[in-house]
Amino acid sequence: MQVRIDRDVLLKLSDPHKERNIYTHPLSLARDIFWQRLEYAFKYLEKYTTKDYKVLDFGGGSGVFCKTLSSYYTDVSIIDLDVEEAKNIISYYNIGNVTLINEDINTFEMDGQYDLIIATDVLEHFLDLKQPVEFFNKFLKSGGILLVTLPTENWVYELGRKVVNKQKPDDHYHSSKHVIDFLKQNNFKEINKRFIPKYIFPIPLFEVAIFKYDNH
Repeated sequence: MQVRIDRDVLLKLSDPHKERNIYTHPLSLARDIFWQRLEYAFKYLEKYTTKDYKVLDFGGGSGVFCKTLSSYYTDVSIIDLDVEEAKNIISYYNIGNVTLINEDINTFEMDGQYDLIIATDVLEHFLDLKQPVEFFNKFLKSGGILLVTLPTENWVYELGRKVVNKQKPDDHYHSSKHVIDFLKQNNFKEINKRFIPKYIFPIPLFEVAIFKYDNH
């Protein structure tokens, strides 16, 4: 399945000045690295989930993954404080099976739970990791799947920032190792993970990791 969205299309639908929108970066290498995160994430989803899963894209307001998710799963939701770009993408591609939840995770309520929660480059932005984990405890089924992508925040990542002329955001509080270790200490069993991007061999800029949730 084609995961990437054409840069010219995204430039019409999103704000290229937002930190999350590296997908429109002028440097093709930067764009390729970010798309690889989602491509390898989707490979894990194909391997470890089924199409009938009820899915939540946690912090997915950029909308860049919803076209792929909605093509594979029948029931997809996005929760974010800013969902305007996701609205644009849903409208542009006439996507009918994505629900947008424009709400704070700390006040969100619903009946039922999700089979799969996806958090791509989101969890490092929480100073207190207990906040998203409490949300997962409440809204992810026992035996459900959590997939995350995270920046490593190592020296290779810092070098990458210099290449794409980006400053470290003030709210990048955690490395991928810290977040993954925290999840493993809180009822999430690691199924698989890998470094990306891959050019001949994997380069440790990001980690893609998938977990099974067991609260018993």
